[in-house]
Amino acid sequence: MSEPRPEKTSQWTSGYAFLLAALGAAVGIGNIWRFSYVVGENGGGAFVIVYLVAVLALGWPLLIAELAIGRSSRTDAVSAFAQISPARPWRWVGWIGVLACIAILSYYPVVAGWVVNYLWRYLDGSAALPGPAGYSAQFETVIADPGQALFFFSFVMVATIAIVAAGVERGIERACTVLMPVFVLLLVLLAAYGLTLDGAGRALSFLFTPDWDALRRPATYLAAIGQAFFSIGLGMGVLITYGSYVPARENLPRAALLLVLGDSLIALLAGLMIFPAVFTYGVDPAQGPTLVFAVLPEVFQVMPGGRWIAIAFFLLLFIAALTSSVALLEVPVAWVIARWKWHRGRAALLVGAFSLALGVPVALGYGVLAPAATDGASLLDRIDHFSSNILLPASGIAVALMAGWAWHSDSARHAADFSVGVVGLAWLWSLRITLPLVIGLVMAQSLGWL
Repeated sequence: MSEPRPEKTSQWTSGYAFLLAALGAAVGIGNIWRFSYVVGENGGGAFVIVYLVAVLALGWPLLIAELAIGRSSRTDAVSAFAQISPARPWRWVGWIGVLACIAILSYYPVVAGWVVNYLWRYLDGSAALPGPAGYSAQFETVIADPGQALFFFSFVMVATIAIVAAGVERGIERACTVLMPVFVLLLVLLAAYGLTLDGAGRALSFLFTPDWDALRRPATYLAAIGQAFFSIGLGMGVLITYGSYVPARENLPRAALLLVLGDSLIALLAGLMIFPAVFTYGVDPAQGPTLVFAVLPEVFQVMPGGRWIAIAFFLLLFIAALTSSVALLEVPVAWVIARWKWHRGRAALLVGAFSLALGVPVALGYGVLAPAATDGASLLDRIDHFSSNILLPASGIAVALMAGWAWHSDSARHAADFSVGVVGLAWLWSLRITLPLVIGLVMAQSLGWL
């Protein structure tokens, strides 16, 4: 018995609107600091070269496949696979991405809530605590206090639900066409300001000076491939769902290329925004979330006009978090609409409420529900590990195999806007052989099997 197939009427109004929505989905909080740190630790400019090759050779083909699956089926991420290949196990592939979205939704808005908390503190001036120890203490207070954690987490979820409930054109597209240009403008301005700081030269060296010896280390290639795969937002069903709203006239290879290059450019600009300040004020760049929430506030305090820079910075982070949260919620909402023919508002409200309930113990995981052992991993870390290292790569492998083997080759190439020829054939074989093997290696390395 096949999945119900609803009539789809929603579409992006233009390729530009789709690109902004897809960039909003792909660019998240992690892109703002993680990419630049990975670049610096894995060979600088040499890593960037490997990363760009990986983006084009691996990320681009899989992105085209996800968009083609979505547009050809014009339905949600679960029903799309059942429609293209009803035989088991392919019809269940979409469930992996949906489960990944639900899992990520249980913790991602929690981190986004921390961002909103800091944005509010800088707006009202209360973030300026004295002394370097004060900022670490402030961060611990923010994440441990149950009232603050639940309030700001709920704020992000309510905003996410409201945008998704408003619809594809009037909600998601309208929000992204307003928020993403603001995001890019803030990013460019902050990056330009960063290049005026004394540490700009060291930051450029940290990010782009090639360490050619790094090309002899397998870990460099695995890190670049992993970053290329995960930064685009593949394997979550998001791009299949968003692809179902892409107009037939849009050329998918071109749209996918713009998306992967735009995502990479934003990541590089984020490095130019953060690391000149890091080096100017003597901060250790080898940090993750702590860099944003406990270390950079020290920099903002001593930086001229630091409060306004901080407001712009956390506003930028909030936009990235909100557009990504919207994409994550849209995936299960689209499935609920397709499966039970519910009104969008009802589906968004109920799925959002379910995700909010799942996130409550995560939001309390640094306070009243913190692990008893001092070295115990938080619930957020455990879910993130399971999602990033198991669900997402497994979904990517399954999507590549389904599109490469179970989908009729002529139908797949036609859906992906490839004519019969060498390029379309190379795309198919990359899905059949190269991508599953490479993603499997990255998955094995992330799980400590290599």
